[in-house]
Amino acid sequence: MAAPKKRRIPITIDMTPMVDIAFLLLIFFMSTTQFKKPEEVEVRIPQSHSVFKLPETGMIVITVTKTKDIFLTTENAVLDYNNGLSDIPAGSRIPKGKKFKAEDIPPVIHNLQMKRLVNRVVLKADASVDYGTIESVMQTLQENDLNIVNLVTDIKEDSRSSSAFAEKKPE
Repeated sequence: MAAPKKRRIPITIDMTPMVDIAFLLLIFFMSTTQFKKPEEVEVRIPQSHSVFKLPETGMIVITVTKTKDIFLTTENAVLDYNNGLSDIPAGSRIPKGKKFKAEDIPPVIHNLQMKRLVNRVVLKADASVDYGTIESVMQTLQENDLNIVNLVTDIKEDSRSSSAFAEKKPE
């Protein structure tokens, strides 16, 4: 006689702990993510062929607008406010950048370097601003021994090389 088969007990997996962990991870990553600070002034930067990746932290950006206004910013809005790079206007909660003169820039940069907040100076200028304004900023930096300055540019596509590849046909 055949032995009677044992009836299988159905297995159920409780998904509640896994959903809890997924939501905890989502909340953790959302709360620790640092988003890029929005730009205060719109600057149309010039184009070049050079490619150099700037670091995410440890730099101060000198922005020269087409109206010849000069702004200093770091990657963190709180650092800007604490170090006098921005002010909070009356009736607002959002800090706004402070305009600087070319001769006021080096003491601010030296102060940030002494606090070990900045180790790189970056110049971001509008493509339509006249060279005299940029020259005065760079001259002031050079006179104060800030000789290493990176210029921010867009990558320029070479139209000659791209059209040469398009016109070539395999033989």
